[in-house]
Amino acid sequence: MKPIIKLTPATKAILVGALGNFVLSVMKIIAGIVGRSTALVADGVHSLSDLLTDTVVLFTYRISQIPADDNHPYGHGKVENIGSTIIGIVIITVGGGLIYESWQSIQAETQQVPTLVAAIVAGLTIVIKEGLYQYTHLMGKKESSPSVVAKAWDHRADAGLSLATLVGISGAMMGYPILDPIAAVVVAAGILHVGYVIVRDGIQDLMDAGMSESKALEITQFINSVPGVIRSHDLRSRKVGGDFLLDVHIQVDREASVTEGHQVAEAVRRRLIREEPEIQDVMVHVDTEDDTNFEPIYQVNRGDLIRLADPVIAGTPGVAERTRIRTHFHYGRIVLEVYVRLEASLNREQEIQTVQGLKKRLSALDHVNEVRVYLETE
Repeated sequence: MKPIIKLTPATKAILVGALGNFVLSVMKIIAGIVGRSTALVADGVHSLSDLLTDTVVLFTYRISQIPADDNHPYGHGKVENIGSTIIGIVIITVGGGLIYESWQSIQAETQQVPTLVAAIVAGLTIVIKEGLYQYTHLMGKKESSPSVVAKAWDHRADAGLSLATLVGISGAMMGYPILDPIAAVVVAAGILHVGYVIVRDGIQDLMDAGMSESKALEITQFINSVPGVIRSHDLRSRKVGGDFLLDVHIQVDREASVTEGHQVAEAVRRRLIREEPEIQDVMVHVDTEDDTNFEPIYQVNRGDLIRLADPVIAGTPGVAERTRIRTHFHYGRIVLEVYVRLEASLNREQEIQTVQGLKKRLSALDHVNEVRVYLETE
């Protein structure tokens, strides 16, 4: 039986953090009620929201790992964005409720004075959260996981909020009881901010927001460094869960064959996926011209050109057969490459005259701007 979640060092850090948030939330809410501290209760609710976030991250991570199928060709990564958005809304609701309760306490004629147990738990919370920061940050760096590193900084931010809680409790115990509900407002404001950031990022990802300009520039420079790429343009990205899908145009040599252009495109795709872990897949469009500022439109296609050229080739004296035709469309111009075999009875001078005559006739065709004639010897 496969494990629900693969226990990598980074995943273990998330689970340890979730366990820590659970213990702290229970401890702070009970101590806040017993110790008569509104700020500590608010801080406990904040830890509970962190626990809820951890749970959703782990749950949606499992779903996001389900392989792509016919109905979800890009995988199930968006479920992480949906889950985080919902959690953000819940956190904002909780923060708003705490601000309301804290404001009611501030407006009350008398404020409760917290006891020593509330101060001790607030101080203990700071120590535990700093320890969680150090451990999670170490694991995140070890696994090169930006999300786990971000989670570490979330622990550090929690420690800062708990410090505000301790200041409020201490001030209330020293004869300024209003400082406790004021500290609760500060904590609630922090909760609102966390909820806002989560909702903002979730909505942006659901609306296919692209990667940052600095990251896009870094990716562009990397693509341009791949052998065979003259330059790239029209780089587009969208987020699926924690990964990105990219679309990009690359310009290759105008004389490159279809297979050569495909090889360069495949090199770009494979190198990006190998070097950038957050990139899930890349769609590479191959250009032979820089069409950034214009869209070339041609009146004829390859089939039309063959139908125009074949009668001319067949009617040219000295030509035994046409073996291949290649067409090039470049900056609004059409180049025709014709490969022919000549009659064996022709001498060198006659061969030159035949090729020149064929080239002249083909150049007179409508839509053709340049003609190249090549001789097949076998």
